[in-house]
Amino acid sequence: MNIYNTCEQKLKQWISRLYQKSVVYLSAVLGFFLTLFITVVHCVLGYFFNGIITVFDVIQPLCYGALLTPFIVFVFNQVFSDVENARTQVRDMKKSLAKTYVAMINQRDRNLTLTKDHEVLRGQKIKVEKQLEEQATFFSAIVDLTPDIIMYRDESGNIKGCNDNMLKLLGLTNAAQLVDLLKEDHELDDIFAKFDDILKLNKSDVTYESTINEVVYQMRKRPAVNAEGNLIGIMLYGHDITKLKYEQDLLEKTSRDKSNFISTLSHELRTPLNGIVGLSDILMQTGHFDGDDMRNLKAINVSAVTLGNIFNDVIDLNKFERQTFNVIYEKVKWRDFLDDFETLAHLMTEQKNLDFNFNVEGEVSEYLLLDPTRLRQILWNLTGNAIKFTKKGGITISVRQHMDGDSAELTFSITDTGIGIAKEEQEKIFGLYYQVEGTKQSTGTGIGLHVTRNLCQALNGSVRVESELGKGSTFTVSFTFKKTEQEIEKKEIKSSLRVLLVEDVDLNILVARTMLEKLGHKVFVAKTGQEAISLFKSEKIDLALLDMQLPDMTGFDVADVFVNELNCSVPLIALTANVINDRKEYEKHHIDGVMNKPLSLTKLVENLQKYQE
Repeated sequence: MNIYNTCEQKLKQWISRLYQKSVVYLSAVLGFFLTLFITVVHCVLGYFFNGIITVFDVIQPLCYGALLTPFIVFVFNQVFSDVENARTQVRDMKKSLAKTYVAMINQRDRNLTLTKDHEVLRGQKIKVEKQLEEQATFFSAIVDLTPDIIMYRDESGNIKGCNDNMLKLLGLTNAAQLVDLLKEDHELDDIFAKFDDILKLNKSDVTYESTINEVVYQMRKRPAVNAEGNLIGIMLYGHDITKLKYEQDLLEKTSRDKSNFISTLSHELRTPLNGIVGLSDILMQTGHFDGDDMRNLKAINVSAVTLGNIFNDVIDLNKFERQTFNVIYEKVKWRDFLDDFETLAHLMTEQKNLDFNFNVEGEVSEYLLLDPTRLRQILWNLTGNAIKFTKKGGITISVRQHMDGDSAELTFSITDTGIGIAKEEQEKIFGLYYQVEGTKQSTGTGIGLHVTRNLCQALNGSVRVESELGKGSTFTVSFTFKKTEQEIEKKEIKSSLRVLLVEDVDLNILVARTMLEKLGHKVFVAKTGQEAISLFKSEKIDLALLDMQLPDMTGFDVADVFVNELNCSVPLIALTANVINDRKEYEKHHIDGVMNKPLSLTKLVENLQKYQE
């Protein structure tokens, strides 16, 4: 295209130059003929008037022609140059007009296209605006219909709007009144502005509770953030949780009342139970009974111990529900633990005239670190169940022991020849209050196996059952406990102790005092905290046994007075019905040891020997 335009321009320039030369040549020829014409006319006129043609008649017009011809050439050339320039200008103007016209046509087409595009965009804009309006109406309806209170503000905290429920709650008709109200009511303004600083800093939701006009709301704030990550507003939602809070408070109160009831019931029932277990234990130790009398005395003792286990299950179930259950590890002489368990299991089977076998395989460390109360409770529950559902035959308890480094692996298998459990029932029996159909006439609470499984899990152990209907069952529990090198030395009694017994129940005093005096100790009894403090001041005391619930103060209060005011340095041992089971609580009050009720002579001896001189 560029080559074509260049050739066209050169051709036009050549034609223009040729045209200009033709004008010059033409004007020169015209000047020549005009000179010749003038010469001829001049000669004719000279001959006519003078009758003769002279040289001068020829030369003179030729001179005039010579002079006139350049002038004519100049005039013609100038005229034709002006014409050509005018033609060129006209031609250029035509070209310019043509270009302008083409540009106008193109612009018109573009304008038509833009107009069409504008109409399309305008239609789309109207459609989008309509959709936004519909969505805004829909959103506004949702906001107003929700039972929550809603308010939205800009990044500076200025109120931009709220829903109808917010206005109804505050007795207002529009958002402007809400703005005026918050300027006057600073307490309400603080509720809505709470945690704004945290929200602006973290740009994340915040939640809190507030009460407005006796209605409890769970407030939730959410930041509105644009595409650049800048905060542009704050949305506040308030959900009415008044009923939920009431039900939650009622549930907590019910749970506390139930816990208090269980604690009170346990304390009250353990008082006579302590008497039965303690006195029967003392009578069995005297050796004055034999035959049926001894058998009956053992039955009384075993029945009381069994009842104590039921109390423990009830208390532990309550602790599991409140998530306050704690495992307390202590050093235990393993052989003594097994001997005590074997003795009790033998006594329990004797009551139903069942055969009894107790087998131990393997060896473990002499002292293990475990929770003896919980382990004993598990084994008593499983043994009690085996005896309860066995009418004839016997009970076999097998203990398999193995040391793996510092860990003792222990497995107890308790096998009976009782009624057995159907396969489809074997998992259900660990449920709370579940009893196998057809066995409900048997005694029991329905919580023993449920508590047993939870206790096993708390001790990082496991429990499983294998059974065949009509042929008996085998419950197997497995545990791993750490050995301990620090042995509890059993000291020989060198002298009696002067023991302060702080207890308000006469039966408990009788049991503990009888046991202590039987062991050769001197006992000072105080029924209140103030009596205990007075006796501690007036008497030389080697050891104090503190009941945790006294008429005027708690055992913790007495311990605090002994230590903080009387500079007590003697051992303090708590007597408890096993309701409080967190050793840290005792340690905080400088209590050295804990003995659970009901007391047994064996446990009392073990505890007191630690403090013999």
